Amino acid sequence: MNDTISAMLARRSIRAYKPQQIPDRDLNWILEAGIYAATSRNMQAWYLTAVQNKELLKRLRDAACDTMLKSDNERNREKALDPEFSPFYNAPTLIIISGNESRNARIDCANAAQNMCVAASSLGLGSCYLASFTMAFEDPGVAATLLRDLGIPDGYTPQFGVALGYAAEHPTTPHRRRDVIRVIK
Repeated sequence: MNDTISAMLARRSIRAYKPQQIPDRDLNWILEAGIYAATSRNMQAWYLTAVQNKELLKRLRDAACDTMLKSDNERNREKALDPEFSPFYNAPTLIIISGNESRNARIDCANAAQNMCVAASSLGLGSCYLASFTMAFEDPGVAATLLRDLGIPDGYTPQFGVALGYAAEHPTTPHRRRDVIRVIK
């Protein structure tokens, strides 16, 4: 089996991180992998923002929790009340993948997130593909301030995130995937 397939099969979602920051060279490779993801008609409908600033990560966490508290979903409200909860699992780096208003932007953003998660795994880093924190951008007042502070261009909305860092857990190999493949010749 080749290295690419091995990295894809070995990758696991990490939900506990060491506080140690990842090296810039690894972050740059991961971002590069994201911008080389497949895009619809090569429109490249995403914008990537890497956040390593602890204060800004806390503001994003607090904004997400405030929105979750207003949710109709009881589980969201319970999580938001937990002072230890972080939608980024306390990862030292968060990459926000924002999409523009084009028709396939969300799909393009998902492709970029997956590329970055596989790249992180191949570099020995943990990652987790995220979406719940984007609820913070549903409040127009909060969104305007956060988008400005994050430097996200007009016309782009956060779609997904990738938490990155050194794993503080080692998930076990998952059970065999369910049968969802059919080959017709």
